[in-house]
Amino acid sequence: MTEAAFHTVWMPLQEHFWRIAYYILESRDDASDAVQDLYLKLWSLRDSLDLVQSPKAYGGMLLKNLCIDRMRRAKPSAPLEDDTIPGKDPPDRELAAKEDVAFIGKAIRELPPGQRKLLTLRVVDGLSYEEISKKTGLSGLNARVQISQARKKLKKKYEEYR
Repeated sequence: MTEAAFHTVWMPLQEHFWRIAYYILESRDDASDAVQDLYLKLWSLRDSLDLVQSPKAYGGMLLKNLCIDRMRRAKPSAPLEDDTIPGKDPPDRELAAKEDVAFIGKAIRELPPGQRKLLTLRVVDGLSYEEISKKTGLSGLNARVQISQARKKLKKKYEEYR
C-alpha cells in the first residue's frame, strides 16, 4: 500500500478509532496514545493492508487488542493492600463495577438487532440523529424513539439486576 493510499483509506478513520479507544480506556491521553500505536502498527503492516476488505473493522479489532495489552501492562499507582487512599474503591466495589459492565454488555446484546444497531451508531460511533437517519433510512424522529426505547429497556433490566 502506498503512502497516499494509506492516507486515503486509514486516516479518515482516526476519530472513529479514538472513540473506541476512549470507550475502552476511559482516558483521553491513553486513547490518543493507543490510536497512535494503532497507526504505527498499521504502517508496519502496510504491505498486507491491500487485502483488508473492511478497514474500520480490521482497525477496530487491532485497536481493541492494543487497548487490552495497554490495560494489562498498566501498573497500579498504589500498593494493592492500601485501601485507605481517598477516592479509591475497595476491591469489592471494583468487582461489582466489572460485573455491572458485563451485565450491561449482555443486556445490549439482548436488545432487538435494530435497536442495538441504532444505539451503537449513536453511542459508539457518535453519530447525530440526522446522520443515523441518512445511514439507516429511518426518519430522525423514529431513530430517536427507538434509541430512547433501547435505553429504557437497558435501564429497566439494570434496575431489576440491582
